[in-house]
Amino acid sequence: MEANPANQTAADPNAQPEIYQKLGGKTLAIFVLQRIQAAFILLLVSIGLFVLQAQNFITQVPVQNFSQYVAYAAWACLALFALFFIIGFFIAWLIYANYKFCLGENSLKVKRGILNKEEVAIPYRQIQDVDIDRDLSFQMMGLSRIIILTAGHEDNPRGIESGESEGVLPALDKKLAEWLQAQLLNRANIQKVVEENNMIQ
Repeated sequence: MEANPANQTAADPNAQPEIYQKLGGKTLAIFVLQRIQAAFILLLVSIGLFVLQAQNFITQVPVQNFSQYVAYAAWACLALFALFFIIGFFIAWLIYANYKFCLGENSLKVKRGILNKEEVAIPYRQIQDVDIDRDLSFQMMGLSRIIILTAGHEDNPRGIESGESEGVLPALDKKLAEWLQAQLLNRANIQKVVEENNMIQ
């Protein structure tokens, strides 16, 4: 049985549906790199064991089949590397796929989390500044980190210094970060002008 279309009218018929965006293609790469460091340690150990096993002096060790044991250990480390790499990549992909943001009408909305879903809304009127941070690795990969400084307490006369809170988008493509910074600062300024006009009236 179909629902009555007359009952499906939204509160605001002119309201646009909120469109969530991902952080950008390069962000997945940095998420993966952050989660496979242990796997690369196993890869280095495996390579070291293979090199050791190929040395001539290994046959002179007074342990029967020592060279074979070293080879087994090398293959075991390589197998663990592959396993940890796959698990790390899968977790990084899940985090990336579930990390989205949306420029809503009155706030920046951020969705994140795999099992424990979280949605954060940062009102434009509370945004004091939007910084872009790029360390050396981010510069090499063309990525940026967005840091949103917000006034934690609107009634605090000292503003940011004692009532500061932060919203962070951990990694975005450089152009996307610059676009988002401009959008947030523009919308924050518009909201503040609107509030000032309402107070005057």
